[in-house]
Amino acid sequence: MIRFFLGLLLGIFLFLVVGSIILEEFPAIQPLWQEFKKAIVRLYDMALVRYGAVTTFLIIIAIFIVFGSSRKI
Repeated sequence: MIRFFLGLLLGIFLFLVVGSIILEEFPAIQPLWQEFKKAIVRLYDMALVRYGAVTTFLIIIAIFIVFGSSRKI
């Protein structure tokens, strides 16, 4: 369990570091990143209205679990 949370924190940290380096090196993709963030916020807001706060939170956790536990053998 602790190993899972450490891996999750390390993955988030790595994602943030790599993302900031990419955005600094390629400033032309910043508008694309802004549009992506707007689309994610729009999806979140639609799910919040349709399903409610608790169910939306559980859906987000389920998506992270599905992507985090899928392993290719």
